[in-house]
Amino acid sequence: MPLKEGDIVHLIDRKGKKYQIMLKKGGSFFFHRGSVSHDDIIGLEEGSIVKSTRGEPLFVWRPTLSDFILKMRRGAQVIYPKDIGAILMLADIFPGARVLEAGTGSGALTLALLRAVGENGIVFSYENRSDFLEIAKQNIQTFFKHAAAGSEVGIGKLVLRQQDIYEGIAERNLDRIILDLPTPWRALKHVKASLRSGGILLCYLPTVLQVFKLAKRISKIGGFSITGIHELLMREWEISGISIRPAHRMVAHTGFIFVARRLAEEEN
Repeated sequence: MPLKEGDIVHLIDRKGKKYQIMLKKGGSFFFHRGSVSHDDIIGLEEGSIVKSTRGEPLFVWRPTLSDFILKMRRGAQVIYPKDIGAILMLADIFPGARVLEAGTGSGALTLALLRAVGENGIVFSYENRSDFLEIAKQNIQTFFKHAAAGSEVGIGKLVLRQQDIYEGIAERNLDRIILDLPTPWRALKHVKASLRSGGILLCYLPTVLQVFKLAKRISKIGGFSITGIHELLMREWEISGISIRPAHRMVAHTGFIFVARRLAEEEN
């Protein structure tokens, strides 16, 4: 699909640095190695190479979801792509699923959930802060309108709520509930009432003390079976000439992923 005005693209230099721009007729991108006219990019296919006025070659790509998340506007800190991928698998997010997340934050996980549940699924997203909710709305609209590759693929219905999940959950018979909250144990009684038997609760927590407290509370309230506690570390490798070695920096600890399943009533 040729690039068109209004598309968000990444220009990537020979060192791998990414520059995100929205294409506009008559516009120009300026950086330390010259400039590139947007008109020279519009109409090209993804994967083309353009040269700046100083001869710097730049790859042109539509951003992946991972790329977009790392560059998008932030209110709250986002969940890193390495953890989002694991969350989608560990929570078993499937096409047609009814999923609730809290809090929305900047919308990083929301974007991934909407793609994963497909056009027959629905994502309910609770966020207590209006400023975060507005940023998330803008990020979600921007990605699916201007950046998403293969945007003809159906995405789930989104219901954004400015609501404190600690005060209750309106929805019932949910397949999955994902909590990115500092004190998720305060929502357990509402989660228990809203999650169907066999449904999955996944909590994302930055510290081991939070994991410990959640495990104690979830055992006390009953109705759940803890199925896993996970931490993901990701290290990139670099190739330079005949040398291949680990990158000097890595995305190490970002958070723990705590997973539990809802028991049938007779097992509570």
